Amino acid sequence: MNVDKELQKSARKSLRGVDPSIGKYMAALEHEVCRLEKANAQLTQQLTNQSERQK
Repeated sequence: MNVDKELQKSARKSLRGVDPSIGKYMAALEHEVCRLEKANAQLTQQLTNQSERQK
């Protein structure tokens, strides 16, 4: 994603301060985003490898 990292950090900090449940929810979302980014990188690598084999 093309998101300004500093803006993202400040938004997280301000949201976490509002309600503890929001902080827990944000942490869960960040964990899931990280997991999906890793899966995406792995799949991209597999596609690249497969396309190289077909050449």
